[in-house]
Amino acid sequence: MMGAVHLLPGTTQSSVAAKGSYNAEAIATMTLSEFDSWFALEICRYNNSIHSSLGCTPVAKWDALSGEMSGDIPVDMDAFRVSFLPSEQRQVRRDGIHLFGIRYWADALAGHVSRKDGKVVVRYDPRDLSAIWVELEGGRCVEARYRNLEIPPVSLWEYREAMQKGRALGKKGSNETVLAQLIHQQRQIADESRRLAMAERRSRERRGTLKDSIRSDPPSEGLRPVDTGDTSRPLFKVERW
Repeated sequence: MMGAVHLLPGTTQSSVAAKGSYNAEAIATMTLSEFDSWFALEICRYNNSIHSSLGCTPVAKWDALSGEMSGDIPVDMDAFRVSFLPSEQRQVRRDGIHLFGIRYWADALAGHVSRKDGKVVVRYDPRDLSAIWVELEGGRCVEARYRNLEIPPVSLWEYREAMQKGRALGKKGSNETVLAQLIHQQRQIADESRRLAMAERRSRERRGTLKDSIRSDPPSEGLRPVDTGDTSRPLFKVERW
């Protein structure tokens, strides 16, 4: 499977030595979300292909052994997925959990406000900071969301870029207020840029269609060029109207 990844444009190879002078950043063509979709499809392709060691597809092998492995399959798949996410430790405050200067809240956290038994483990998805998952006693996992509903869903990278731009512009105030303003402004600019790009593409298509139409139309029967060599006389003569 990893061999297929190294065939993609922009791969960094398996080591610095193998990479050599290859300019991965300049040649890369996929965004992270596009790579996520591609990689999910690659996993499906791999699991449905004959494996040289197994002599069958991994899916077929899994089905054959699933009865013996039933005790090892996670009961709560959401908690299993969340367990792979990066984590931080935070205190549950009266106004919620603070992470990256953003406040999060869930009603299930009310009984844990300002408790002296320490911090809780908070997990987050860098691709979407609109929700976090808080690990409580007994392995219970609670989802908490933005306390300020004006903030749109945003990735960690978009958040850091917006806050950096806010500092450069001298914007003051809470991270939440600055973030909401900047993200909305950035997305308005991006949407307007896409609209202009689409309008330009449509305009080019129309101009191209017009040119093709002009090239394909036969000359008018009433106007035919006459090559007389005399530039002082009209180049066309009227045969009939």
